[in-house]
Amino acid sequence: MVITLTGKVDFPLTLDPSVWIFDDRKILFENAFKEIEPVPAVEEKHWDRSVYQQKMKPPINKSLTREERKLALENSYVMPIADFLSTAGIQDDATHAMFVTENGEETVPLDELKASLFLFAIDGRSIKESGPAHCYLPSRKEDPIKAIRQIKIC
Repeated sequence: MVITLTGKVDFPLTLDPSVWIFDDRKILFENAFKEIEPVPAVEEKHWDRSVYQQKMKPPINKSLTREERKLALENSYVMPIADFLSTAGIQDDATHAMFVTENGEETVPLDELKASLFLFAIDGRSIKESGPAHCYLPSRKEDPIKAIRQIKIC
């Protein structure tokens, strides 16, 4: 099952949460809502290919060890939606987003959507029931939007 991203965007997208398990941008669900400590500034280092590749959007997947693959299939993950929104090219006059779900429609401010996280895997498995993803907005961490079929930028 996929989610379409349409409306006031330059490039409509089709999001497939079932393949995000292979994406390096995913975040462990248990770490997603923790406060991030600022990273101290480090002095400039010589060019390093692995560092360069991880800064690319999207990052280039490194080869996973057998243990890393096993862990990937045991944990729950969320994906920040901000990179997908920037790829879609949201138009300047857009102010909010409308989620079209199995149960109706919900409208949220665009700033909240940009800061949201999409839960796409529970215990290493795609979300079948009430899926394909759950949207955790900053203001609704306890009550995510479920059964999303489409996101319309308005």
